[in-house]
Formats: sequence, structure tokens, C-alpha cells
Amino acid sequence: MLDQKKNEYYFTIFLNLVRATYMNLEKDWDQEAQVCGISYAQQHCLWLLHVQDGLTLTELGNIAVWNKSTTSALVSRLQKKKLVEKRRQKGTNVIRIYLTREGRKKIDESIQTDACIGFMGLFQNREETEVIEMISFLQRIYDEVSKDKNPDFKRFIEEFSANLLKKE
Repeated sequence: MLDQKKNEYYFTIFLNLVRATYMNLEKDWDQEAQVCGISYAQQHCLWLLHVQDGLTLTELGNIAVWNKSTTSALVSRLQKKKLVEKRRQKGTNVIRIYLTREGRKKIDESIQTDACIGFMGLFQNREETEVIEMISFLQRIYDEVSKDKNPDFKRFIEEFSANLLKKE
């Protein structure tokens, strides 16, 4: 166990490293997405639907960690661009969001750019065991911090992300 002073020391370093890492990734992500004429948030939305098409607005917002108004505005902008569509689930009032053919083409186009290949290449030259250890550590930190407040996010990480391994 760490004493309070060392805990504060390590937590300060950890918190700032995590924030700086995300801020740098977000900046690079935005530059990469702009190559295809979309924002990183729009690309993120398209990517999430690429991984698990047919999410509700609430599920999409929970997975992306956006509030409801942000998610709704983002989906509306993507609808205007004809990249996503809303469909009522048969026999219910549930509305799900799906990629359109144009949306599928846009996500396929965006992940084939040199910028995206570089951006997503963070783990390319690492051993799989190293990547698994790093992700496991982040998962433990997330679990401790989130206290299961977001089951849609957890389900996305644990179940839906596996869909990427099944895609051709």
C-alpha cells in the first residue's frame, strides 16, 4: 500500500499522462477524419455503427460517452449527410440507428487513408501479449472508476468489439 504522499504523486502523473495521451489522440484523430470531410466525432459514430450496427440513441451515447443532446445532434448531422438512418424496430417504439450504404462507404474510405492507417497503427509493431496486458490494465482502471455505471459501454468493449475479428 502506498502512503498518501506517494499516492498523490503517482495519481497526478497517471491522470496527466492519461489526459495528455487522449488529447494528443483526439487531435490526431480530428486531422485524420478531416481527410474524408468529417469530424472525429462523426467518424467515431460511424465506426461504432460499423462495429455494432443498429444501436439506439441511448446505447450509442453511452458507448461513445456523449450526453443525449450531443448524440442526437451528431446523428442528425450524419442523417443530413445521408450517412446514417433511423429505423423503428418492428412492433415497438424503439428507434435504432444504422449505417446507410453511403455511411459504409465513408467509413471504409476513412480507414483506408494513410492518415488513418498511421493513426490506428499504435499497436502494429507490438507483441500481442504487451497489448493485452496494457488493455487489461486500462480495463481494471476503468472498472474501478466507473463502478458499472455504463453497462452499454462495458458490453461494447466485451462483446461488440469482437465483431471486428469476424469482419472480412
